[in-house]
Amino acid sequence: MLAACSSDNDGTAGVIRLGSDELAPSVDDIQDNSAEGSDVDFDFTTFDGVSSNLASYAGRPLVINFFARTCPPCVAEMPEFEAVFQDFGGSVAFVGISLDARLEDARDLADETGVSYDLGWDPGSDLFSEFGGFAMPTTVFVTPEGSINELWSGVLSADLLIEKINELT
Repeated sequence: MLAACSSDNDGTAGVIRLGSDELAPSVDDIQDNSAEGSDVDFDFTTFDGVSSNLASYAGRPLVINFFARTCPPCVAEMPEFEAVFQDFGGSVAFVGISLDARLEDARDLADETGVSYDLGWDPGSDLFSEFGGFAMPTTVFVTPEGSINELWSGVLSADLLIEKINELT
Protein backbone atom coordinates (compact mmCIF):
# COMPACT_ATOMS: atom_id res chain seq x y z
CA MET A 1 0.00 0.00 0.00
CA LEU A 2 1.26 3.48 -0.87
CA ALA A 3 0.72 6.58 1.22
CA ALA A 4 0.47 10.10 -0.07
CA CYS A 5 0.29 13.33 1.86
CA SER A 6 -1.86 16.34 1.38
CA SER A 7 -1.18 19.63 3.04
CA ASP A 8 -3.25 22.70 3.72
CA ASN A 9 -1.75 26.16 3.50
CA ASP A 10 -1.55 26.30 7.28
CA GLY A 11 1.05 23.51 7.23
CA THR A 12 -1.21 20.73 8.52
CA ALA A 13 -0.86 17.43 6.74
CA GLY A 14 -3.23 14.61 6.00
CA VAL A 15 -2.60 11.16 4.63
CA ILE A 16 -4.41 9.49 1.77
CA ARG A 17 -3.82 5.76 1.65
CA LEU A 18 -3.67 4.35 -1.84
CA GLY A 19 -4.25 0.64 -2.19
CA SER A 20 -6.34 -2.03 -3.83
CA ASP A 21 -8.52 -3.14 -0.92
CA GLU A 22 -12.25 -2.43 -0.76
CA LEU A 23 -11.82 0.59 1.48
CA ALA A 24 -9.41 2.49 -0.74
CA PRO A 25 -9.34 2.97 -4.52
CA SER A 26 -6.42 1.72 -6.55
CA VAL A 27 -3.79 4.25 -7.62
CA ASP A 28 -4.94 4.12 -11.25
CA ASP A 29 -8.52 4.92 -10.23
CA ILE A 30 -7.62 8.23 -8.57
CA GLN A 31 -4.76 9.53 -10.73
CA ASP A 32 -5.86 12.79 -12.35
CA ASN A 33 -4.81 12.66 -15.98
CA SER A 34 -6.89 15.63 -17.15
CA ALA A 35 -3.76 17.76 -17.67
CA GLU A 36 -2.14 15.28 -20.06
CA GLY A 37 -1.30 16.90 -23.37
CA SER A 38 -1.43 20.42 -21.92
CA ASP A 39 1.56 22.69 -22.14
CA VAL A 40 3.53 23.85 -19.11
CA ASP A 41 3.63 27.57 -19.76
CA PHE A 42 3.40 28.36 -16.04
CA ASP A 43 5.39 30.87 -14.04
CA PHE A 44 6.94 29.94 -10.72
CA THR A 45 9.20 31.64 -8.20
CA THR A 46 12.62 30.14 -7.52
CA PHE A 47 14.08 29.81 -4.03
CA ASP A 48 16.13 32.91 -4.92
CA GLY A 49 12.95 34.93 -5.51
CA VAL A 50 13.38 35.05 -9.29
CA SER A 51 10.40 34.51 -11.58
CA SER A 52 10.87 31.62 -14.01
CA ASN A 53 8.68 29.66 -16.41
CA LEU A 54 8.42 25.90 -16.78
CA ALA A 55 8.19 26.23 -20.57
CA SER A 56 11.81 27.45 -20.56
CA TYR A 57 12.88 23.82 -20.03
CA ALA A 58 11.58 22.75 -23.45
CA GLY A 59 14.05 20.80 -25.54
CA ARG A 60 14.64 18.05 -23.02
CA PRO A 61 12.38 15.94 -20.79
CA LEU A 62 11.27 17.69 -17.61
CA VAL A 63 10.37 16.19 -14.24
CA ILE A 64 8.44 18.49 -11.90
CA ASN A 65 8.16 17.22 -8.34
CA PHE A 66 5.82 18.88 -5.83
CA PHE A 67 6.93 18.31 -2.24
CA ALA A 68 6.56 19.57 1.32
CA ARG A 69 8.52 19.13 4.51
CA THR A 70 5.33 17.96 6.27
CA CYS A 71 5.05 15.02 3.85
CA PRO A 72 7.26 12.08 4.95
CA PRO A 73 6.92 10.26 1.59
CA CYS A 74 8.08 13.45 -0.17
CA VAL A 75 11.13 13.69 2.05
CA ALA A 76 11.90 9.99 1.58
CA GLU A 77 11.92 10.14 -2.22
CA MET A 78 13.94 13.35 -2.62
CA PRO A 79 17.42 11.74 -2.33
CA GLU A 80 16.41 9.19 -4.99
CA PHE A 81 15.23 12.01 -7.28
CA GLU A 82 18.61 13.69 -6.78
CA ALA A 83 20.46 10.46 -7.64
CA VAL A 84 18.43 10.00 -10.83
CA PHE A 85 18.96 13.66 -11.73
CA GLN A 86 22.72 13.16 -11.36
CA ASP A 87 22.63 9.90 -13.36
CA PHE A 88 21.01 11.65 -16.33
CA GLY A 89 23.79 14.25 -16.31
CA GLY A 90 21.71 17.21 -17.45
CA SER A 91 19.90 15.45 -20.30
CA VAL A 92 16.70 15.59 -18.20
CA ALA A 93 15.64 18.74 -16.36
CA PHE A 94 14.27 18.48 -12.82
CA VAL A 95 12.35 21.16 -10.96
CA GLY A 96 11.23 20.68 -7.37
CA ILE A 97 8.35 22.87 -6.23
CA SER A 98 7.84 23.24 -2.49
CA LEU A 99 4.36 23.75 -1.08
CA ASP A 100 5.74 24.63 2.34
CA ALA A 101 4.22 27.71 3.96
CA ARG A 102 7.66 28.94 5.03
CA LEU A 103 10.50 29.25 2.53
CA GLU A 104 13.02 28.51 5.30
CA ASP A 105 11.45 25.07 5.77
CA ALA A 106 11.73 24.37 2.06
CA ARG A 107 15.37 25.49 1.94
CA ASP A 108 16.25 23.44 5.02
CA LEU A 109 14.67 20.34 3.48
CA ALA A 110 16.56 20.80 0.21
CA ASP A 111 19.81 21.12 2.18
CA GLU A 112 19.05 18.06 4.33
CA THR A 113 18.19 15.86 1.33
CA GLY A 114 21.04 17.08 -0.87
CA VAL A 115 18.81 18.22 -3.71
CA SER A 116 20.74 20.31 -6.24
CA TYR A 117 18.29 20.62 -9.14
CA ASP A 118 16.24 23.78 -9.70
CA LEU A 119 13.81 24.58 -6.89
CA GLY A 120 10.72 26.74 -6.70
CA TRP A 121 8.21 27.74 -4.06
CA ASP A 122 4.41 27.58 -4.31
CA PRO A 123 3.14 28.39 -0.79
CA GLY A 124 -0.44 29.01 -1.95
CA SER A 125 -0.52 25.75 -3.96
CA ASP A 126 -1.62 27.75 -7.02
CA LEU A 127 0.73 25.97 -9.42
CA PHE A 128 -0.04 22.62 -7.79
CA SER A 129 -3.75 23.25 -8.47
CA GLU A 130 -3.04 24.25 -12.09
CA PHE A 131 -1.63 20.77 -12.64
CA GLY A 132 -4.59 19.07 -10.95
CA GLY A 133 -2.53 17.87 -8.00
CA PHE A 134 -4.49 16.30 -5.17
CA ALA A 135 -2.00 14.37 -3.06
CA MET A 136 1.63 14.62 -2.11
CA PRO A 137 4.09 13.88 -3.48
CA THR A 138 2.98 14.63 -7.04
CA THR A 139 5.32 14.36 -10.00
CA VAL A 140 4.63 15.73 -13.48
CA PHE A 141 6.40 14.27 -16.51
CA VAL A 142 6.80 16.66 -19.44
CA THR A 143 7.93 15.81 -22.97
CA PRO A 144 10.85 17.64 -24.60
CA GLU A 145 8.21 19.52 -26.64
CA GLY A 146 6.79 20.95 -23.40
CA SER A 147 3.53 19.02 -23.05
CA ILE A 148 2.43 17.05 -20.02
CA ASN A 149 2.81 13.33 -20.56
CA GLU A 150 1.71 12.13 -17.11
CA LEU A 151 0.82 13.31 -13.62
CA TRP A 152 1.73 10.83 -10.88
CA SER A 153 0.50 11.24 -7.29
CA GLY A 154 2.34 9.02 -4.84
CA VAL A 155 5.86 7.89 -4.10
CA LEU A 156 8.22 7.01 -6.94
CA SER A 157 11.20 4.73 -6.49
CA ALA A 158 14.34 5.48 -8.49
CA ASP A 159 13.58 2.55 -10.82
CA LEU A 160 10.02 3.70 -11.52
CA LEU A 161 11.20 7.30 -11.95
CA ILE A 162 13.76 6.18 -14.54
CA GLU A 163 11.10 4.10 -16.32
CA LYS A 164 8.75 7.10 -16.54
CA ILE A 165 11.56 9.38 -17.78
CA ASN A 166 12.47 6.85 -20.47
CA GLU A 167 8.85 6.97 -21.67
CA LEU A 168 9.37 10.68 -22.45
CA THR A 169 12.17 10.11 -24.96
